[in-house]
Amino acid sequence: MTEFALPSSSTKPFDIQRQMVAHMTSLSWQNVPHISYLYEPDVTDFSNEFKKLAAEYAAAGTRLSINTILVKVIIEGLKADPTLNAWIDYDLPRARGKVMLSEAINVSIPWKLTDGRMITPTLNHTENLSLHELNQAVLELGERIERTNIDELIHQAVVTNTVNELKKGNLEVFRRIFANLRRLNQHLKGLAKQTYYAIPAKDRLVGDDLTSGTVTISNIGSLYKEQRGNFALLEIVPPQIFAVGLGAMQEKPGVFTNVKGEKEIGIRNTLPMCMAFDHRAIDFDAMIPFLRKLDDIFEHPEIIHTW
Repeated sequence: MTEFALPSSSTKPFDIQRQMVAHMTSLSWQNVPHISYLYEPDVTDFSNEFKKLAAEYAAAGTRLSINTILVKVIIEGLKADPTLNAWIDYDLPRARGKVMLSEAINVSIPWKLTDGRMITPTLNHTENLSLHELNQAVLELGERIERTNIDELIHQAVVTNTVNELKKGNLEVFRRIFANLRRLNQHLKGLAKQTYYAIPAKDRLVGDDLTSGTVTISNIGSLYKEQRGNFALLEIVPPQIFAVGLGAMQEKPGVFTNVKGEKEIGIRNTLPMCMAFDHRAIDFDAMIPFLRKLDDIFEHPEIIHTW
């Protein structure tokens, strides 16, 4: 590691969460040929229908977030275009690879913790969930996160990843092991470990909850709703081949058809969505069924009341 002579007021070494993020994203940019596409649909009517539906949920005592319904929109797109919901296995030296389509749509969602850190837990088997069931799954995921020791969880995931890499014959992983022996040993022990693992696995996150995702959906709009920018590119975390980045809903001038069937120019709500795919696995034409499905949903948003 290079030592920089940079004046600073403090130094903050990477903790295990930051190490994992740095490692996985570095692997992504080293190995994945990213292709990105900025999709910016008019969601004016969709937003109005969502508000009606959210009011119905509120009247029943349940909160429905815009993030949850947008996740549902993307799930519907993936059901129409299963080629995007896949893992890749590629051997660069031998120029051999395969793509494994998944029947299960496991959605990885970046989640900000109360201490400011981020993790990316997974909502598994979302393909058959109704909107109500998906909303409940998100709420339950939040409860499971609260009962989880995050450092212990990440330690589990690191160990699992290390073992898997060794099974593949990746001897480079030994360098990582030796460089991090002290931190790999920093996990729960004794009574603290016994007490923690007494919590049923279904009530907390486990290692698979960080590694089973088939698609990642990041929503920066939920972090800063007043933003006026958008994702231009985002990383795909292997073995996934597809990722979606949602921006904040924004007002822009646009052309629309009024109730008389006439075209007008007016203020419209748009939603910037960046989509990135792994060019080793697919070409752009593979995304067309997904885009057409999203177009159909946003143009006929009343469908959300049937979900």
